[in-house]
Amino acid sequence: MIPILDFQDRSVRGPVMEADDFDLQLAFKVRELVADYGIKYDREHLVVDDRTADAIFHAAVDLLADVGLYHMGTQRVVRYAKDELEQIAKESHDNPACVSFGKYPDRMTLRYRRGTDSWAPTNYGGVGGVANKEWFMEYTQSIAQEECVKGIGIAACVPQLGNIDPKAGTLTEVVVALWEQEAMREALKRAGRLNMNLGLLCTASTPSGTMAVMEAGYRDAYNTQIGIHIMPEQKLSWNPLLLAQYCEIKGIEPWQSSMSCIGGLCRDGAEVAVTMVANALGQMSYAHGCTMSYFPSHLDGTWATRDSHWAFSGAARASERHMGLAVGTAISGDVNTWRTPTSLWQSAGVVAVSTASGMSYAWVAGHTGLETRLIDRMMQACAGLSPDHANELAQKIMLKVDELLPAATKQVPFPEAYDLRTVQPKPDYEAGMWRVMDELASLGMPLK
Repeated sequence: MIPILDFQDRSVRGPVMEADDFDLQLAFKVRELVADYGIKYDREHLVVDDRTADAIFHAAVDLLADVGLYHMGTQRVVRYAKDELEQIAKESHDNPACVSFGKYPDRMTLRYRRGTDSWAPTNYGGVGGVANKEWFMEYTQSIAQEECVKGIGIAACVPQLGNIDPKAGTLTEVVVALWEQEAMREALKRAGRLNMNLGLLCTASTPSGTMAVMEAGYRDAYNTQIGIHIMPEQKLSWNPLLLAQYCEIKGIEPWQSSMSCIGGLCRDGAEVAVTMVANALGQMSYAHGCTMSYFPSHLDGTWATRDSHWAFSGAARASERHMGLAVGTAISGDVNTWRTPTSLWQSAGVVAVSTASGMSYAWVAGHTGLETRLIDRMMQACAGLSPDHANELAQKIMLKVDELLPAATKQVPFPEAYDLRTVQPKPDYEAGMWRVMDELASLGMPLK
């Protein structure tokens, strides 16, 4: 691996370039590489085959070697030699991911997984999105109290505490982040799982805010991952480098996640898959982590589509075959469907494709404790399905999503789905979710 300090020199000595020029270079290069390697998005085959996965990996290496990462602070390009990137991938592949978090009895492990493995991905069910102060604790507890959930992948974000707005890089970032840690700890106490991994910090995102929260004693290396990820597409700054250095000093497993937008600089799932793997290699080069979340989305923020399924499968299968990473994703639907049956249908499509593509963990598995439990059952059912079987099931699910999605207009707030006093699902919400499970079984998902 490349020493972290080496990126100081690369960030200040690389070629000077305008951001728009970098974007154009990346967009044209990924188009060229996708054509050269014969990589084509195929909506009829959502689980990517071996040949395509190999082509995605090699195209990603070429993309990063040719284009590099763009440092927004210095307006310079961080350059790599192709053999450096191949060596990073080889070292990772030769030492497959296996990293543990939490403490007994709530110790969990994220590890490399093949799509053909019969064991299910780890349920690293995060508390996704924004939560009001009045029900933040209950929202967290609803997920932590589910036995199938092995860790809290991320905390929800509190938009405001009284008249305090959290602003990155200011004192209020720390104030709100500390409140969130106290509330999370109380939620874990109520659920009887104080030793559980708490995953990624949310409101605390800057180096100063992150370090303040860590030093307060709420977080430690055993229960935390810190985000060091770059921005789409291949944009770097000092913050992820500083946080990667902090993780290295403190022995914290960095949170690596690769995101790319369909319809932006990348036109379709094929280009997004290549770019996500290039982004992943860039993060691995300085953060030296062994986990990677892939998040392909459309430019308008929607996802759980056929395009995003294919893009995730392509990136995950390239990682499975060449990088030895523990790969994850968020199992969820569009924001305006959260906590509705439509969202659970979209989640089922993610599960069918991703489990067969080598997904190691679900990061954010639905948006209530009940949803994490049902998604866990889906992952158990889909583990070990052949690519053809998984694709057939996913195609049936997506036809149902096509039918439901046009009518989806708003998400159900958590207090309408759960009784805040008992922290249990309300009858109508629960019945609607179980009906989805019955329908999935009738479509051929082998639920037990």
